[in-house]
Amino acid sequence: MKIKLYYTPRTRAHRPRWLLEEMGLNYQLEYLDIFSGEGMSRQYRSIHPHGSVPAIDIDGEVMFESGAICHWLTDQFPEHKLAPAMDDPLRRIYEQWMFYAPGTMEPPFMMAVMHEYLLPEKRRIPEIIPWAKKQYGFVLRVLEKELKNRDYLVGDEFTTADIMVGTYLIWSDKYIERHEALKAYVQRLLERPACQRALVECQ
Repeated sequence: MKIKLYYTPRTRAHRPRWLLEEMGLNYQLEYLDIFSGEGMSRQYRSIHPHGSVPAIDIDGEVMFESGAICHWLTDQFPEHKLAPAMDDPLRRIYEQWMFYAPGTMEPPFMMAVMHEYLLPEKRRIPEIIPWAKKQYGFVLRVLEKELKNRDYLVGDEFTTADIMVGTYLIWSDKYIERHEALKAYVQRLLERPACQRALVECQ
């Protein structure tokens, strides 16, 4: 299998890169700087219509969306045991956290970050920030309760759901200062060799 991952550091592309490292699969990392507009080239938009990352080319077939990529790769290689089997009762919990990351975690987190840091100043709406932080704080409390007495989210074994959720928590250091269980969880994730390799910048 020939795999090429289109990648920009400190983006959702970290998720499939981390997963590929956990699986030990060979892949080519195709770096592009979407923040300088490289993603909007005609050539790249034929790969990802939004000009964003990640996108992945697997034997000439392209797909995008980090969650979809991670979900597909995990089920494609069940021997790595990064998800419960379909007939395992834990599969329901696994699917819950896989979708919790983009569906519930991401909106308030990104809203706060966009309007506090990422958007040009003239496009920021400061009034959004307190509401977004409050909503994200509720998410963090839910996760704190889940992880208070366990190492990982699903059956206390590391799964792709930990990549999906953990990526946001790794980026959330300023938000999790009062959440001891989440800080310990993030530390466990960062100690994984595959996570460390995935965090190495390619340029």
